[in-house]
Parts: sequence; structure tokens; C-alpha cells
Amino acid sequence: MSLSRKIVAEVDAYNSAGIFPGSVTADEGTNRLTLHLTAAGSVGLAFSALDFATATRAEWSPEALKAWGDRVAARVTYLMEPLIVLEHDIEAGEVELRSQAPTPRAQLRSFYEVRLNRQGTLHLARVVFDETTRQRRTADCQMTREVLERLSDDLVASVA
Repeated sequence: MSLSRKIVAEVDAYNSAGIFPGSVTADEGTNRLTLHLTAAGSVGLAFSALDFATATRAEWSPEALKAWGDRVAARVTYLMEPLIVLEHDIEAGEVELRSQAPTPRAQLRSFYEVRLNRQGTLHLARVVFDETTRQRRTADCQMTREVLERLSDDLVASVA
């Protein structure tokens, strides 16, 4: 069974218990996906963060990490805003991707933030910036089950 099918099965099992928030994890081969769920239903789900880890390499070189970020940006084009590689910190061993253009609503701007690091981990969250207070905070990511499956498959494919 693929990682995408396993994570959906874990979401279904957790949803039947009905205790939110909580985390679900699925493993397939060298890959692991964890969702920090805040809600789930028959059509969609909400989560505060998604963590993906791959053990395909002991450590990613700066070039390989940047290439991974480029592949994620090229594959994951179906979220609310397209992702772009924003920063590559060679010394820290991190690559940051963000939404190309945040979604404005009233005095708020929302965007996706993805951080990759040389240990082979990816962290995805939704960030809201309040222009009035100049403060950042995380917000729930919301997506359908089908988008979650596609995202899971694309994360696994981006590691290659």
C-alpha cells in the first residue's frame, strides 16, 4: 500500500475516534508522513502542520537539497498558491519555499511555508500575517482527501 493510501487510512481511523486535535503517522519504505490534525471528515481535513521525512540519504548536500526544493515547487502546483524556492541557506542546510503570492483577506495575508533540511525532513504549514499588528501566526491547512493523497504521492516522488 502506498504512503498516500496509508495516511488516508490513518486519518479515517483517527476520525472515527473523534478526538481532536491529534497526530497521525504513516510509514512506507524509507518515507514517513505525519499530520497534526485539527479536524477531519468524509470529504476533507484540517491540520496545523504536515511533516514528511525520508531516510533515502544520511545527509543531503546543499545542491541536492536545493534540487529537492525545486522539485517540490515544480510538482506541488495545486495548493491555493503556487510555491517558489525563497531561500537556500547553505550553512544551516535548509531550503525555504513559500507561496509565490499570499492570499489577501481583509488585513491578513495567508501563505504556505515549507522548510526542507539536510536531514531529509520537510515541514509544511500555513502562515497568516496580520498587517495591522505585524504579527505572524500559523493557521490550519485545509484540503480534501484527494489533495492529501496527491500531495503525499508528490512528496514521495520529489525525493528521487
